[in-house]
Amino acid sequence: MSGKSIASSSAPGASPSGSSAGPQSSLRTITLILLPVLSLTGAFGTWFLSDRNGTFAMIGEILTQETVYFPGTNDLLVKSYTGIEFIDAQLVVLITFFAPFLDVKNVESTLFSLFGFGQFGAAWTLLMMESLRSGNEGKLVSFIGIVGLIFQCISFTVTIPLYLFVHLLTSPVARAFTGAHANSVIPVSSLDLKILPLSTIVGYIIPSILMALQSPSVVSPDAHQLYIAIWQAFPLWAVLIQSSITFLCRIFTDQASKSDSRQSVSSGIPYLNNVKHVYRFVIAFSIITHIPVIAITLLPPEIFPDWASDLIQLSHSSFYEVYVPYFPVLSHQVSSLAEGVHNFLLWDLYVGSASVLVWAILLYRNAASEKPQDGAFWKIAWKVTTWTLVSGPMGASAILLWERDAILGQKVKRGV
Repeated sequence: MSGKSIASSSAPGASPSGSSAGPQSSLRTITLILLPVLSLTGAFGTWFLSDRNGTFAMIGEILTQETVYFPGTNDLLVKSYTGIEFIDAQLVVLITFFAPFLDVKNVESTLFSLFGFGQFGAAWTLLMMESLRSGNEGKLVSFIGIVGLIFQCISFTVTIPLYLFVHLLTSPVARAFTGAHANSVIPVSSLDLKILPLSTIVGYIIPSILMALQSPSVVSPDAHQLYIAIWQAFPLWAVLIQSSITFLCRIFTDQASKSDSRQSVSSGIPYLNNVKHVYRFVIAFSIITHIPVIAITLLPPEIFPDWASDLIQLSHSSFYEVYVPYFPVLSHQVSSLAEGVHNFLLWDLYVGSASVLVWAILLYRNAASEKPQDGAFWKIAWKVTTWTLVSGPMGASAILLWERDAILGQKVKRGV
C-alpha cells in the first residue's frame, strides 16, 4: 500500500532533489534566522515608516475631526458594526486605512490591489492547506484562523514570518524525513482538499470583490464601508466555511464512506491526485492577477483600442509607480494618504511573500533524495525566478511545495 500512497501524481518539472545533511542543516539554520529578520524588516517598512512619513498622522487627523467622513468623500464614516466597542474601533481604523487604496481614482493603487489580491489569496490558500495537514493536527500552526485575524490587525509581513518560524520549530512537516514517514504527516483529507478552493472563493475572493465595488456608483456609501469591514474577517469566514462544509459532508455520508475517508488520510493514497487541483487553483489565481497588471504597466497606452478608456487610463501608470516603494529615507513625507497606504502594502506584501518563499524553499530541500546535484542552488534559483516572473512569488511557492510533495511520492514508490 505504501508504494501507492502519495505517489499518484507529479508536479510539473518535478524530479528527485536532495542535499547532504550538512547543507540541509545549514539551510534550516539560515531560514530560522532569516524569518525573524524578515518580520523585523516588515515592521520597519510598514509600521515604522508609516509613522515617520505621516500616514498614521493623516489617519489620526481624519478620525479626530468633529464630523468624521469616509476618506475622499462627503459621506459620513460608519462607526458601529458589531456593537462591541474595541472591535468597532479597530474596524473604523482599518476601513479608513483601506479607503484610498480602493478608490479607482488612485490608479497605481488600483493596479497593485489586483496583483496583491491574487498573491495574498494564494498565500492564504497555501497556509490554510498547511494547517490541515495530518502532521499539524492539534498543533499551534493548525489554528490558522486565529493567525489570519492577527495578521489582519498587525500586518501580514510581521505575522507570517513568525508563524512560519514557529512552524519550522514545531511541525513534523518541516523536518527532513523518509518517504514512508511522509505518509503520516504530509497528507490532507481528500474532503478538505476538495473544499479548500471553495472556502477561498467564498471566504476571501467574494468579500474582496464586494469591498472593491465603488460607491456611490455601484453600492451605497454605507454598504461600501460594510463590505470593507466584512473583508477584514475573511480568515474567520474561510475557516468557518471549510469546517462547516466538511462537517456537513461527513454527517450526510454513510459510515462506510467516512471509514474510507479516514483510511485515505492515514495512508495518503489519493493525496497527490486531490492536492494537484489545489496547487493548480493557487497557480492559476496567481497568474491571472499578475500577468495583466504587468502588461498594463509595461505596454504603451497607444496599444489599447479607443473603446478601452479604462485600460488607457491605467496604462499611464509606470511599473515603478505601481510596484516599487520609495527609498526608505526617514525624512520622506508622503503627499497623500493613498501614497502612504500604497507604500505600506508594498512592504507588507513583498516581505511577507519573501518569508513564504524562503519557507517553501526549505521544505522543498527537505524532500532530499539521492541526487544532491538536483537540489543545487542555481537550479532552485532558476525555478523560483522563472515562476515568480510568470505568477508572482506565491505561484513560485506553490510550485516548490507541489514538487516537494511529488518528490516524496516518488520516494515512497521506490520504498526509500
